[in-house]
Amino acid sequence: MNLFKKFKNLDKYTKLAIIVIIIAVLIRFSLVSVYHVSGDACWQISNAKFIAENNKIPLFEQFGRDEPFWAPPLFHIISASVYMIFMNISKNAADFVIKLISPILGSLTLIFFFLISKRLFNKKTVFYALLFLAFIPLHVDYSIFSYIDGTLTFLAVLSGDPIFWTTAMSTGDRTCLPCC
Repeated sequence: MNLFKKFKNLDKYTKLAIIVIIIAVLIRFSLVSVYHVSGDACWQISNAKFIAENNKIPLFEQFGRDEPFWAPPLFHIISASVYMIFMNISKNAADFVIKLISPILGSLTLIFFFLISKRLFNKKTVFYALLFLAFIPLHVDYSIFSYIDGTLTFLAVLSGDPIFWTTAMSTGDRTCLPCC
């Protein structure tokens, strides 16, 4: 009940931003539950499964392509770690959960984008920027399919966090830190 009271006390644009985040997250998770891994996402997931099963990065193994492994491996290492954890439950669980990494990172991107940008801009600007990011087809696509681009977007948004450390240290205002 206390959560609803806090929500009622928020301004109009913050309420709308929270609603946009909830709708965007629901869209991402509903779409990921019905898609079958194929194309480039299949190559990414195959590399992650190889890393999980063999404990090494596939430098010269070829998974349906003539070139060697070229992608930055952070997404694959995260996916391999999640795959290894859920492989202890079952292979089907591991195969499903590995698809959830991109929607989780895409959803976290929206949340951190909101938290960071609300300290830099006015609430109306933040709302429209969030609305644009949440429903732009490219971000929705990268938040659903298992591409490394969703991880890159998450890390790019998260790199705005040092702005808040600098602000907090210079002003003593710790409320501007998204993690506190």
